[in-house]
Amino acid sequence: MKNHKNIFIACIVLIASTLACNLQNVNPQASAPEIQTAAALTVQAILTPTITATVQQQAEVVSATSTPAGTASSNTITPTYSVPMLTLREQTNCRAGPGQSYEILFTYLKGVRLEIVGYYPQENYWLVKSNDSPTGTCWLWGEYADVSGSYWVVSSVTPPATATLPPPTAPAVKWEFSCDYVVGQMEVSLTWTDNAANETGYRVIRNNESIIELPADSTAYKDIFAFVANEKVLYQIEVYNITGSTRSAVISVTC
Repeated sequence: MKNHKNIFIACIVLIASTLACNLQNVNPQASAPEIQTAAALTVQAILTPTITATVQQQAEVVSATSTPAGTASSNTITPTYSVPMLTLREQTNCRAGPGQSYEILFTYLKGVRLEIVGYYPQENYWLVKSNDSPTGTCWLWGEYADVSGSYWVVSSVTPPATATLPPPTAPAVKWEFSCDYVVGQMEVSLTWTDNAANETGYRVIRNNESIIELPADSTAYKDIFAFVANEKVLYQIEVYNITGSTRSAVISVTC
C-alpha cells in the first residue's frame, strides 16, 4: 500500500514539473511563484474528485376524486327512497282504526300488496291506501304482514276516536250430518249466513264448548268426531267482537 502511495506522489510531481515547464514555454514572463501556484492548482484539481449532483424530481400525483384540505366537496349524495308497501301473509281485516274495537271496512286476502301512508306503533297497525274503503284508507294489523320499501320514513298517525260497537248479529245456520256405524264417526256439515258487519270472528260450539275459532266472514265448517250411539250432540255458531258475542239457535243431531 505504501509503495502505491509513493508511486502516485511521484507521478503527481512529474506532472507538476511538466506543467511548470509548459507554463514557462507559454508565458516566459511568468514569475516562479505564479508557476508554482498554477502547478499546485492543477495538482489539487487532479486530487479532488468530481462531484455530480443528481436531482430527482418527485412527481406529485393528485387523485381525480380527491378534495384539497380545507375545501368543501362539491359532490352531493342524494338518498334514494322507494314506496313503502305492505304485503299480507294471511287474510286480514282492514279496519277504520288501529284495533279490534274499530269497524271492519274490508277483508283482504293473503298476498295483497298495499301502499303504507301511516303507522300506529302502540298497536302495530299500518294505515294503508285502500280503494275498497269509503275513506280511501284503512288500518291493517302488522302481525300478519311484511313491510318493504322505505317504511321507516312513514309518519306516526293519531288514530280516530274509538266508536262503541254493538255486539254482532247472530248467523242463521243450516246443517247436514251422517253417521258411520262401522268406524263410529259422525260428520256434521254446518253452513250459515254472515249477518254481521262488525265481527272479529266465529266460533263453532259443540255441547256448549268452543271447538274452533274461524276468521271474520266465515260461512262454513265440517266437524268429524267419534260418537256414541243415541248420544245427542248440540251445535251453535257464535259470532263475536270486542264488545261481546251472540250465538245462533241450537242445533241437535243424534246417531
